[in-house]
Amino acid sequence: MRRLGLTSAVVTILVVTGCSGSQDGDDASVQPAESGAVSASPAAGQSKAPEKNLRQVERDAQFAVAPDKLRMQDQRRGFCIVHGTAPTRKVLGKAEFEAILARMQNRGWPLDGRVEHSDDATYGKMSLAYLKSGDRKVTMGSSPMPAEVREAYAPNEGAITVSVSWKCHDA
Repeated sequence: MRRLGLTSAVVTILVVTGCSGSQDGDDASVQPAESGAVSASPAAGQSKAPEKNLRQVERDAQFAVAPDKLRMQDQRRGFCIVHGTAPTRKVLGKAEFEAILARMQNRGWPLDGRVEHSDDATYGKMSLAYLKSGDRKVTMGSSPMPAEVREAYAPNEGAITVSVSWKCHDA
């Protein structure tokens, strides 16, 4: 129950994307294509990316936030988005957050827009980024541990949030 509380509290702090992407595929061996060619057009690189299923996306995110442990909510039937959190011992700074993004990019997740960083007296150090691969979108953020759950997650002071969204299929 603490995990759900943390996820809910942190997600309310960060902007969450709407549904867009595809849920096709299973845990089969879909691997990102490796190519030495680099295109100047972001759209060109994205159009060639093979579709990843939800488990593969979760593994990419877990790899990126390691050694912190990412816990994803179970996918609920009819929903086109799942959220996860990873408590961190300290609040991540810009360099630590950008290292996570670099690991995601190395696994085939280019940025979809610019990375936002803030550090103010009210909310503390926060970062937010959007990544996209195929039809999947990932929103990653870091922030101080929300006051509502700080005691339950002590001695952790920060959290990483991950939201994965895809296009809902009309059924």
